[in-house]
Amino acid sequence: MKKLKIVILFFIFCACKNDFLDRPPLDQIGIDSYWKTAKDLENYVIQFYPTFPSHSFWQFGYGYSIKNADNAIEGTPNTILNGERGVTGGRWTSEWSNIRGVNIFLDNYQQCKDNFELYKHFLGEAYFFRAWYYFELVKKYGGVPWVSTELLPTSGEELMRQRDPRTVVVDSILADLDHAIEVLSLRSKYGNNRISKEAALAFKTRIALYEGTWQKYHAGTAFGTQGANAGKYFQACVNAAETLMSGNYQVGIYNNYYTLFGLDNMSSANEILLYRAYNIKDGVSNDVQYQTTFQPFEVGVTWSLISNYLDKNGQPYDYSELASTTKGNAFLTKIAQDVDPRFHATVWTPGDVVSVARTQFFGKPSVDQVGAWLNPTGFQLKKCSNPNSPGAGSTGGGNSETGYILFRYGEVLLNYAEALYELNGNVATNALNQLRTRVGMPGFVVHPQSSDPNWTDYGYPVSDALYEIRRERRVELALEGFREDDYKRWAAHALFKGKRPKGYPFDQNEFPAYHPPLDEKGLIDYFKNFLPNGYQFKENRDYLSSIPAEELNLNPNLTQNPGW
Repeated sequence: MKKLKIVILFFIFCACKNDFLDRPPLDQIGIDSYWKTAKDLENYVIQFYPTFPSHSFWQFGYGYSIKNADNAIEGTPNTILNGERGVTGGRWTSEWSNIRGVNIFLDNYQQCKDNFELYKHFLGEAYFFRAWYYFELVKKYGGVPWVSTELLPTSGEELMRQRDPRTVVVDSILADLDHAIEVLSLRSKYGNNRISKEAALAFKTRIALYEGTWQKYHAGTAFGTQGANAGKYFQACVNAAETLMSGNYQVGIYNNYYTLFGLDNMSSANEILLYRAYNIKDGVSNDVQYQTTFQPFEVGVTWSLISNYLDKNGQPYDYSELASTTKGNAFLTKIAQDVDPRFHATVWTPGDVVSVARTQFFGKPSVDQVGAWLNPTGFQLKKCSNPNSPGAGSTGGGNSETGYILFRYGEVLLNYAEALYELNGNVATNALNQLRTRVGMPGFVVHPQSSDPNWTDYGYPVSDALYEIRRERRVELALEGFREDDYKRWAAHALFKGKRPKGYPFDQNEFPAYHPPLDEKGLIDYFKNFLPNGYQFKENRDYLSSIPAEELNLNPNLTQNPGW
């Protein structure tokens, strides 16, 4: 029993006493017999921690969502980018169950007999979780019914509600986070594998930036909200970020960009505001190292991402010119020497140490392999690897305990920089330079887009400053799961529509028996035969998912999303 308790504790990445398993089943709690002590409230809210995203096992070892955008591909074309999704069947009941669970807490916590000071942190956690679950719904469906109390089978009118405008839902989410920020404890009390005031402020910057840009760039389309004030959200992002940046909070920038993402114990890294912890000895582990150091599982980083890295002098770099004369391993080695060190922290290059214990080094990308061994682009995922990890260079089965980062201060600085510029045209040079300084890059400079040989087309004009701010975001947050949210909120399907993801310049001498499809520049063009016309994203539909069909039948007051 004790062993099982420890396992559960690590899944929820926080500690509590041994009475955790002795509580009544949460779906059988008598309303009148529970909620009496602060411990009751803590035990109840802890159940939501395992619902955070996480690293997992085998081909899902690398838990960050990286396959639904233009930074990486896997062996088959992505159905979202290629407009191939069908209408969602069934119901969305499971997506609301956690919201109902939090609402039960919020309906009943005031029955607690203990002093408010003893349980106010747990109230803040509940508000944070409701904001988390609703934000996921908004990103997926747009406007949804805002429900702030427990629904019962007898709640007839509430069960048949219309969808609230997305701005109403987002405003309610931000209000929840304001409640959370007011009562949550600082990270210094509970550590960074439990929700804190710092994490809630970071979350507020993420949501406010998302909604501000969504409303700005989708204005006048079926996805925008009539009367929405994008500036209100940019201001909310700026305010939350400045509070975190200037207050008495445990924040900072970790000194080594590469090491940061492969840490097992992330508790001492001030940059990491909230993370999910693992421990092999207690049966809680993942396969991050397996996927980053052993088998890439068909994941390949794209030319589109790589060609965004500036050179080490902070100037645009002509990757195509280099690729015309330098290929394969020589290309990887050359750009690792020449460009922003965050490239070398993200993609394997020849000679890199893969495993210290096993004395393994990276030879060349596995572009000629199949199945789990395949890397389709030549740019092989390195980020989150840790050569000193027990799992480095080993097979799967849970040999890694690499932490999963939910919020880090680096993201806050980028959220702030983008929101500040969108709000008033000011460039947050000091914030951005904290990220540049960490990796030894020169200070942030705005280059004319005309000087960039790898110009990025967003489908609409952006200023030179905003272009560089977006570049910095892409490079700093590469392969951490942000890119899908970014292109959607920017209405930037032009980044990939009608285009195919490319790989590195192939060197036939390194793979004599392999003949991949190549483009006219000699870059691996893995989907050349699958996507003759490039991705076919449906911009009038695919920015949101469809409301499940059965829900529309059960509730005629619900409306379907555009294009579905």
